[in-house]
Amino acid sequence: MMQLPEAPTRRAMGFIHRHPALVLALIALSLAGVFGLVRYGPGIRITSRIQDLLPESAPSVQASELLEKRLGSVDMLVVTLMSDDLDRVRPVLPRIAARLEALEEVHSVQWRLDVDMLNRNALIIFPTLAELEDYYRELTDEIRAAVKRELKLFDDDEDEAGAGEDGAAKGAEPEEPDRTFVWGEWEHDDGLSNLGRTFREKAGEYREFFYNRDYTTLGLKVFPTQGSGNIDFCRRIMKVTEDEVRAVVEAELGPIGPEGVVTRIDLGGGYRNALEQVKSVQGDMVSSAGLSFGLLALVVMVFFRSVRAFFAVIFPLIVGIAWTVGFVSVTVGYLNLITAFIFAVLLGLGIDFGIHYYGRWREERAAGHDALEAMIVTQRTVGAASILAGATTSLSFLALTLADFRGFSQFGGIASVGVVLSLLAVVVGMPAVLFLTERIMPLKLLGYSVDRDDDGAIARKRFPMGALTLGVGILFALGGYAMAPTVELELDFNKLGAREKAEKAEHERIQYGTTQATAPAVIFTNSAEDARLIFERLEEREQKAPNKRDEVIKSYQSLFSLVPTQQDEKARWVAKICRKLKRKVKLFEGDPRDGADELLRHCEPQSFTAEDLPDWVKAKFSDRGGRLGEFVFVSPRGSISDGEVALRFREVMLSLRGADGQPPVVSGKPMIWADVIIAMKTDGPLITAAALATVLLLLVIYERRIGSVLMIFMPLGIGLGLTVGVMALWGIKLNFFNMLMLPTVIGMGVDDGVHMYHRYKELGRDSAHYVVKTTGMSAILTTLTTTIGFGSLMMADHRGLESLGLLTVIGMIAALATTLVFLPAGMQWLDDRARKRAGAA
Repeated sequence: MMQLPEAPTRRAMGFIHRHPALVLALIALSLAGVFGLVRYGPGIRITSRIQDLLPESAPSVQASELLEKRLGSVDMLVVTLMSDDLDRVRPVLPRIAARLEALEEVHSVQWRLDVDMLNRNALIIFPTLAELEDYYRELTDEIRAAVKRELKLFDDDEDEAGAGEDGAAKGAEPEEPDRTFVWGEWEHDDGLSNLGRTFREKAGEYREFFYNRDYTTLGLKVFPTQGSGNIDFCRRIMKVTEDEVRAVVEAELGPIGPEGVVTRIDLGGGYRNALEQVKSVQGDMVSSAGLSFGLLALVVMVFFRSVRAFFAVIFPLIVGIAWTVGFVSVTVGYLNLITAFIFAVLLGLGIDFGIHYYGRWREERAAGHDALEAMIVTQRTVGAASILAGATTSLSFLALTLADFRGFSQFGGIASVGVVLSLLAVVVGMPAVLFLTERIMPLKLLGYSVDRDDDGAIARKRFPMGALTLGVGILFALGGYAMAPTVELELDFNKLGAREKAEKAEHERIQYGTTQATAPAVIFTNSAEDARLIFERLEEREQKAPNKRDEVIKSYQSLFSLVPTQQDEKARWVAKICRKLKRKVKLFEGDPRDGADELLRHCEPQSFTAEDLPDWVKAKFSDRGGRLGEFVFVSPRGSISDGEVALRFREVMLSLRGADGQPPVVSGKPMIWADVIIAMKTDGPLITAAALATVLLLLVIYERRIGSVLMIFMPLGIGLGLTVGVMALWGIKLNFFNMLMLPTVIGMGVDDGVHMYHRYKELGRDSAHYVVKTTGMSAILTTLTTTIGFGSLMMADHRGLESLGLLTVIGMIAALATTLVFLPAGMQWLDDRARKRAGAA
């Protein structure tokens, strides 16, 4: 069995034994450097944006950069003022807007939209020419029907007699049309009713003031100069905006409160959402790391029944985590939605080395060695196994860096370095702690002993399981792998985010309806003519859809949706409709009458161009360079966080062609989700295969015997098979969070096998039973600590991280079970074969 060289190991441990305080002082100095780096240097920021999980080369990320460059921030801060007297509040809005626009953090403010021009020309803007022609024909038919109904009032008896002759039941009631809940009237499916509903719906899109749904607040839309990705800016813009709004309101309308004109002020929108998401992530970080650390400390003290063990194991663990924090601060500089929880995970991973080291050191002390000699033996034996185990774990995480998906690559890079630093902290820090405490308080074993003879030989017993047990394990694993095709990929990202609250936050309930709920995607073109071409192709797509209802595109809007073609022809048809309707409007009742009255308020449209549109409309469709009408807003049908919706939307967007024959650049959340799914499907198999190949190659290089490689790798192979089987049976789906389980279990699952097999090779034939009782107990503890680290993620508010914790716990328990049962059964099988061969010889 491979061991570390004795001479350099003895020299290194001898130095630490002579100068433990110096070594600990140097470690403390390094910790002070890390603190200064984080506190006064670049530090570590947290980002919760999904696009930060993608590489910069991803199309959706490049499109987002183009969006920022051409349009600036599309994020919005919504300010609402609640009042029982909104008429008194309305005159104050322009003063608030002027005060906010004077801030360097604010680009512009909207408090009112000039909709007179749109309302005046609504009949030539919203309906198509064909729809106006249909309205005219339907109006003519409805007037004739209404006249007939009026004439029937004079001939009721004849109608009843005629009905009797036709065989109609006298008591039969006419079929009732649908009821409209908005107006509380019978809703008819006719031209006038449809027209009335169209205008009522469109009026909601082009409101003069920003009222909420309950008509209890007035709002302002604030457009800051930076996006919500900068959390420090989010905090600053929220504070200065609230301060300025409060100052103006109190100066103009008096104190804010239940007795005041304005009862409360609320801020919402993308900037508040970003702050709350980061706050949620930070809360989960602290709670998961704190829970993990507390449980790990408790487990160590209970297992070893020693305060000394607590300091010997926990101190290097803290040092390794601190060094990793410094590494992240200097290199990456930020934590994303996945890497934010890396430290809770590293607590569980890093403590494993300390447990194996302290367990073996204590065993050697119980066998009669002094502190120095026990540590030299530990370093040469456990140290060699730990280097191999650490290398397999580190390199399996390093394999994640091959992924383009930064959620994988950054997690892998940080975890890989963190594992190495944790091992280094144990190799250097634990001996210093043990040697120093030994001078102050010599070790008391408190009844702990090892099953060895006086000459150090172990008691050899046959392990009760052998070839049959091993065969059963392999069959179970093969069954699990056979079920792998039934494991599905989770595409609905609504099921991976934070748990839905029982009810919306108070500010969300108050502001509901003030603005559009979600931001649409943006199609960028190189010219206004190209944007018109894209818009027309979207119109053609909608017209070809069954019932003219596109199953993928819910809505689309461009400058040309407000500057229609054929304006003169439309105006002539509007005039014909209005002349006919004015003469017969009294014939209609209920919903048709509402539609007629709505139509008559728009009977004098005038032809116009884009330059005649209100300034707020032109600003909406202008980029930073002042170019007008070169993009189209488009929204998918369905949840924008549903992966299937995102993929269908992406497919449609890529099918569009501009004048140059190329698909346009599209920015938006659906495109980001689609790229995330594509990255998952591409990088998931890649990182799994890379991790497996890396571990196998390292084992081959280190062990140099195929038999040894297969024995060490066997628990992992069986454990993965059992894990896949559990996933299939329980219906657990893979997602971009719990995919990290695969390289984690590959790296960690082989560690205990390394320690167990190396101890078996060190002790020789018929030692499997002893190895399970000694090294196996350390394996149980290391698996427990690892599951605590990942299991703490199950307490996170984000369900994706919860799924990572759950699946990793399942994988680690499966790997432990195979390590304690099937690996020693394999060892016993080797011993039995060797005994048979020796007997045959």
